[in-house]
Amino acid sequence: MCAKDMHKVPSFGQSVSAASNISVFAKKRKYMEECKPLVSVEKCSDTSKRTSKSCTYKQNEDVVNQKRRVCSTYFKPIDSPRKKVEAALNLFRELLSKRKRELKSKSEFKSGATNTAYRAAAMDLRWERKWVNEDKRIGSVPGIEVGDKFECSTELNVIGLHRQFQNGIDFMMKDGEKLATSIVASGRYANHMISSEVLVYSGQGGNPRAGRIEPKDQKLERGNLALMNSMEAGTPVRVIRGFEDSEASKNMRYIYDGLYDVDKVTQERGEFGKLVFKFVLTRIPGQPKLSI
Repeated sequence: MCAKDMHKVPSFGQSVSAASNISVFAKKRKYMEECKPLVSVEKCSDTSKRTSKSCTYKQNEDVVNQKRRVCSTYFKPIDSPRKKVEAALNLFRELLSKRKRELKSKSEFKSGATNTAYRAAAMDLRWERKWVNEDKRIGSVPGIEVGDKFECSTELNVIGLHRQFQNGIDFMMKDGEKLATSIVASGRYANHMISSEVLVYSGQGGNPRAGRIEPKDQKLERGNLALMNSMEAGTPVRVIRGFEDSEASKNMRYIYDGLYDVDKVTQERGEFGKLVFKFVLTRIPGQPKLSI
């Protein structure tokens, strides 16, 4: 292509002359000279770019570490078993109040809103992995002390004191056999305290008070078998007692009574004329006295 025809070649965009090109680079150079680095070179021992960058990283790291120290001061993780239990209970009660309000606003739940709300709040908390002491165990539970009171039986599940929503006897498998971990002595069965140290506990099953069922003989299975095995193995059982908050309200509250040994078991006719297991449990000495 000859020089005289070069002006005929189509171009894309605007052409830039040599003079204007020099002007653009001059403006860029001036702009770069006016801009200051994040960390001045004077603060570094070396004037190289690598040293300047290392100084920048060092200062940024100091800022991050300072923020971490502030966060660790004000947002320390809850590591005390007692505080974990308290936090779980407080959160559950907040969720329960919220669930009650939501369910009572729905016409289909107005009559049974309370019972449904208990289970729903507990499941919400479990979904958020906020239950504590989730592994079943024999003996004491971390963060729970003798004499602790609870507003409903569902709270016993949330903190790991008793892992059954309905059944009064909780148990676990150990070395191939069922062993009782805890029992709840409420008004549904004919349980009674012979003294402040001895509890006669009725076995589970065949009780019309615990559901719309026909009275029948109790069987040596599930919780009944677990209590029997605990007696033979000599393992302690946690006892939680239910009591009415007041005669006016009739609301059932619960209190942790402590550890008991299963001393003996008998089988006799109950109030409905059917065979019932009677477990005699004795409070282990050395525990704080209980007062309701």
